[in-house]
Order: sequence, then structure tokens, then C-alpha cells
Amino acid sequence: MPRYVTCAAVLASLCCLTTTHVSLAHEGPDPVSHWFFNKSTVTDGKVEARLGPDAKIFGAPQLVTDKLGAALRCDGVQDYLEITDETAPKPDRYFTLSAWVVIEAPNPQGAIIGQFEADGDGEKGFLLGYNDRVFRFAVSASGSDDGNGKATILEGKTKYELGKYYHVVATYDGAEMRLYVNGELDAVSDEQHGPVYETRYAPYVIGATFDHDEFVCHQGLIRDVAVYDLTATDKWVKHEFDHSSDLTKLDAVETSDDMTFVITPYLQFVTQDGITVMWETSRPAKGKVLYGETGELGKEAVGEEATIHEIRLTDLEAQSPYAYVVEATDDRGRSIRSPLLTFQTANNEETPYSFGILGDTQGNPKACKQLTDQLWMQRPNFTIIAGDLVDSGPNKDQWVHEFFPGMQPLASRSPFFPSIGNHEQNAAHYYNYVSVPDPEYYYTFRYGNSQFFMIDSNKRVDPDSEQYKWLESQLADSNATWKFVCYHHPSYSSDEDDYGDMWKGERSEYGDTRIRALVPLYDRYGVDVVWNGHIHSYERSWPMKADKIQEQDGTIYMVTGGAGGGLETAGPIKPWFQNNVKHGHHYCIASVNGRTLEFKAFDLEGRLFDTMKIDKRMATNTPVPPAAAAPAEPEAQTAASP
Repeated sequence: MPRYVTCAAVLASLCCLTTTHVSLAHEGPDPVSHWFFNKSTVTDGKVEARLGPDAKIFGAPQLVTDKLGAALRCDGVQDYLEITDETAPKPDRYFTLSAWVVIEAPNPQGAIIGQFEADGDGEKGFLLGYNDRVFRFAVSASGSDDGNGKATILEGKTKYELGKYYHVVATYDGAEMRLYVNGELDAVSDEQHGPVYETRYAPYVIGATFDHDEFVCHQGLIRDVAVYDLTATDKWVKHEFDHSSDLTKLDAVETSDDMTFVITPYLQFVTQDGITVMWETSRPAKGKVLYGETGELGKEAVGEEATIHEIRLTDLEAQSPYAYVVEATDDRGRSIRSPLLTFQTANNEETPYSFGILGDTQGNPKACKQLTDQLWMQRPNFTIIAGDLVDSGPNKDQWVHEFFPGMQPLASRSPFFPSIGNHEQNAAHYYNYVSVPDPEYYYTFRYGNSQFFMIDSNKRVDPDSEQYKWLESQLADSNATWKFVCYHHPSYSSDEDDYGDMWKGERSEYGDTRIRALVPLYDRYGVDVVWNGHIHSYERSWPMKADKIQEQDGTIYMVTGGAGGGLETAGPIKPWFQNNVKHGHHYCIASVNGRTLEFKAFDLEGRLFDTMKIDKRMATNTPVPPAAAAPAEPEAQTAASP
């Protein structure tokens, strides 16, 4: 038997475990679960445990060997193990987690073993893992419950080196959390009390962490994992490390020694005096942005050490072009530098501007890039995205290899403002990669003489909801000439089967009736256009008010969900609100000049297929007071389509 799996024999000779909480039925210090990896234990579709339940294999992890034994390599995308036996013993009030691992790529939410879920403010379970610098240990215990589950995430002090073996141990005794790295105590916390808070839906996994809206896999090696229903002492941890310390002397597992861009630079939240620059590197590094009004640059802004870099440039001149370069350097002096790029700050209020409109870029980076390349040729000041940026928000691979490549080079020179779709699943990746005002799932921004309101249509929007009250307050206070709203689910749609299968004779709801709770606000406060996605086609309504078509005044509703997702088709009946509808991938661009808006829609080949013009001829866009007995005089407005 390889040396690294003989710890049970050593344990039997030790009296180094805390015995205060040991069950009388427990005979000896064996783990309740123990997995190691070699040709005998790794079989078709599962890992046979030395003790405890077997683990089911997901993905295609590879068995790799060295002079001291073997380990399982996980790819960081789909490889992990799940303990599916519901009767399997799990950490509760007293436990020890022990693992030998190699990290090949840093991850802000890296996982080794655990059963942990984070649902909004609620957190439950336990997790031994790491971030992009150090190891960490998370526990949410019922004795520290805030009513919804509250975790302590204990971070160590020892910075791990990529490619090297580490022995990581976490202990909990119902009152104190302890984290050890290579036999030494690395961090302690007494914030949690009582038994571990049971999760509702998160699985018990090795090499990953995921719940209903988040999925992160380990990239690297896992050699040995053990779980005990005892709390280990410092002496035991040190002895256990010493017993297999030769693993730390192995040559580093071959990983790329170069610093690389995981995600190339992109722009977020532009204003007249600032902009946010973001990018991701393959290892933790200190980032900085060099920028200036010419290619000579001359100024710099420095960020914290991170893998996902987010640096805000401030004190910029309005409506001005800038050149910029990003750099990142790690603690070993390895660095990476982008080519010279450009951006422009937001225009003055009286200056015309243009913006792109996309929706549902998910799952088709080829089509998305073809569309965004054409959009970039028209040089939009920015782009709004009506949700479903990716097909599965918890899947980091889709952000790294699909969404961002599909958005370049547009996103490196012109910022995008997204709304969140159902396919994002409220995942942490959305919030990690997007930088807009808190709480980020709804927000507003000004550009030129316009105000944009971005809504999360996955969450409540009824009159008693937080979003409804916020939107009503924002609209009431807005003095913008143009008011635009963007969210994912369409208020009005003629799709063939999403709201009733019309081909089978079912009556259609013609859109998401739940989201229509917001429509009275649009009528009352004079919202000009609402952009939606979700349905993977194009549709434009006539101007509407009080659920009726208007000739000159009203809100226009558009579905622009054709930037990548699998295409959908309109039903066989033309509904009363529909002006234009089209099956096909597309992008849109709107241009605002004072009180005139011009809108164009283009297909995948760059062919123009729809246009619209709105001309506001009154001096103001006056909202209707909520208590008004009768509607105010309509604002002069025209909307025409060839």
C-alpha cells in the first residue's frame, strides 16, 4: 500500500484525538469516511472508499501517478465526486476533515470537500477549500443562526504555491474552528456554535462546491480525503503531516509558469468622470491600469492582489477619449500586459449618442461574436444586455470560454450594462464579473439626456416588492428626456409556446403576466421603451398605454433575445400589440439626438430588417401624478416602421 494511505495504522497507535466527545460505540480513531485513489479504488464511474460510502464520479477525472503513489486530477470545469448515499455519515458537531491536494489554478471559491450552500443572505453547511491565495474553512452552525443561516469563512495565512502538495486539515468541536496547513495551525475562530446547519439541496461533494445556483470545480490533484467524527488535536495534525511529508518534497506538478489572461480586459459602468476596467489572470497578481488621453498614457491606477481585477478610474474628463493598458504582476515577478486599448467617457447631456441592444447571448459564442463584431463597427457608446449572458451561470467555463470571447473586442472598448436572466441562476459568477451599482441585480444609470432602469425579472416585482418601490421612486424623481427600462422576461410576446401552445389551440397569455405589474408605472411616468429577452427572436410592439395601442404616445415593448441562444418562433396568431416580428439572430442599435430616437435592427449577416423613429415634440416628458383622476395630455410622439 502506498505510504500516503497508511495513516489509519498510525492513528491506531496514537492517543492524539480529543476524546471528550467520542461516542461510546466508536472503536478506535479510524475515519468514518476515507477515499484514496489508485487503479484498485478508481473503477468505472465510482471511487471505492476504504471506509464509508463510495463516491460517484462525474466528468472524467484522470488518475496520475508519481514515485509515492497516485492521485486524481480534476479539470476545473466538470470533474468532481459526489457521495450520493443519503445514509453516509457527515460532519455535525465534532469533526475533522483531512486532505492532501495540489492546486493547479487559483479560484476565489475553490473547493476540496464539503456540503455548502449560499442562498442570498442564507448560508448552510461546511466546506474545506481555498480562494485565490490561501486555504479556507467554512462552517454555518445552528447555534450561530441569524434566522437564515450565517457562515464563518475562516481564511488561513499560508499562501499556497501552484503545483505543490499541501496537507490541509480543518477541525470543529461545536465551539471552535481550526484550520491547519502542513501540520501547522493557520487560523482559528470561535464565531460558530452548535451542530452544523443542514443544507436543503447542496450535495455532499469532493472537488467541487455547488447548490442550485452555483457550481465551482477544483483544478488540480486530490490524493487522499478523510472525514472523522472526532476533533483532532494539534499533536495529531502534526504527526499526520510528518508521516506523509515527503509529498511536499515532490517536484511541483507541471503547470503553466506563465501569467495568462483568463479573461481579457473589458469595461464596466462608464460615467462622465469615471469607468471601471476589469480582467482576470491565471494566478493572483497585483493589477494596474496605465491610462491617459494619448498613447503615451502617463497615469496609473493600482488594484489589490487578485485573480479577478476590478479597478475604477476616476477624475476623468467628460466625453473624452482615453487610451489604456492593463498590467498584472505576481509575487514572483511574472507579469502580463495587454495591448493598447481605448475607451471614451460618457457624453455631455446635449451630445448625441448611440447604444447597442443585445439579449440572450447564451450558448453560442460564434453567433454572438459575429453580431458584436458588426455592432462594434458602428461604434456604440455602450451596450445593454437583456439577460441570459450564459446558458448556466454557475458554470465558470461558459463565462470564460463563451460569453467574454463572444463580446470581444467590443467589450474592451465600449462598456456593457447587463440585466440578469434566469439562466444566470443568480450565480456568484455574475456578481464577480459585473461591476454596476449595488445591489447589481437592479440599478439605474444616466447617459446623455437619458436614464436607464435595469430590473431583475426573476425576483418579485409586485407593488409590495422592493424592486417595484425602488423603480417607482426612481421614475418619479427622474428628469431625463428619455426613460428606458431593461429586464429579461417579456411583458408582451407572441412566442408560439412559452405562454400557451398556440399550435395546439391553447390560449396564450402573450407574455409574462407576472412582470406586467410594472406596466402601470411605465404609463404613469412616461417610459419610452422597454427592452426584454428570454424569447429568442425579435418583436416590436406599437406604442401602448393602459393596455391599448396609441397613435402618438405610449411605451414601446421590444423582445431582442436573438444574440446567440437557440432560435424560437412566433405563434400562428398575430396579437393586437404586435408591429413587427422576426425569426433569427440579431442585434439592435439606438441613436439619441436630443428629442429624437432612431432605432435599427440587423440580422446575423448585417442586413437591416427593422427601423423605428420616435420624435418627442413637447418640451418636457411630464409624469402623471399617481392620484390624478384623468391622464395628462399625451406627449407628442411618433413611431413608424417601414
